[in-house]
Amino acid sequence: MVVSEDSMLVGFDADAALAAARSVDGASVRLCVEYTPDEFHTLYADETTMALYAGDEDEMRDHFEEVHGYVHMDFTERDLFADLFRGAGEVRSFVTYMDHVTLVRVLVGQQGLLLTADPDTDVTELVGAVEAELD
Repeated sequence: MVVSEDSMLVGFDADAALAAARSVDGASVRLCVEYTPDEFHTLYADETTMALYAGDEDEMRDHFEEVHGYVHMDFTERDLFADLFRGAGEVRSFVTYMDHVTLVRVLVGQQGLLLTADPDTDVTELVGAVEAELD
């Protein structure tokens, strides 16, 4: 079972950003969630992701509710890095490498896009493809 829904939450073209991410050679995008400090909406979850929840969308949503409780940290951390590294420019994204997944969060104002991908994905290319759709 795959979840695939249209964007309905953020002001940027999250559908185009997801399509661009999925078109990157070698990128195995597993999950894409659009979010704000107050809400989130799953755009895409592949079979591998859904298997983690035994195909149960409600269980996945419950887990994402828990994760979303910490999303404010993305915006706080962005502001912190901007303050600490004043001459470095705007903070646009964060990447977290784990043993079995890479998490990418791309921020646009008070909105974001979370993507997960296989650990060997070229994250620089992935972020570049997403950001190209945000201009």
